[in-house]
Amino acid sequence: MKISIKDITSLPDQNKKFAGTCDIHDFSYLGSDFSINHVEPFEVVLSMIGTGKLHIVFNTNTSIVGACDRCLTEVTFEVPINVDETVEVSEGQVVADDDLGPYSFVDGEEIDVDELILNEILVNFPAKILCQDDCKGICPVCGKNRNLNDCGCDDTVLDPRMAQFLDVFNSFKEVK
Repeated sequence: MKISIKDITSLPDQNKKFAGTCDIHDFSYLGSDFSINHVEPFEVVLSMIGTGKLHIVFNTNTSIVGACDRCLTEVTFEVPINVDETVEVSEGQVVADDDLGPYSFVDGEEIDVDELILNEILVNFPAKILCQDDCKGICPVCGKNRNLNDCGCDDTVLDPRMAQFLDVFNSFKEVK
């Protein structure tokens, strides 16, 4: 969803409200693909602060579908969206920030609400996505999902630096 700021920037100390929508359905993050399942209805409020600043505010929640980091099972999780941005405007256009450069959510005389939503999703993204807190993951030997059933594989991982000690212990084992 794109919102034209041309009308609001000419009216100092004015507010304008818009019914918000999200047109993003899929995105990639850290090499994984995710789908936005649902975005709660929201209202975007654009406010002019004097004649030089535009304030953008809206809040919503998103439901996102992705893979569990341990077992790759499909998981649905919530990410809150809380946008509160203030940008400088001049002659109906957003002025780039001296430190950060141009804003990614500004396209000429339009504010890209989808870009704001995606930025907030990425900022608030969970560090680990798990299907359950005690997810057992995938067996490194046979590749089965350990949450469904125990495969019985020996998955003991030995430190290769200690391999010589293991050889010493194995040489002293009794032979039956």
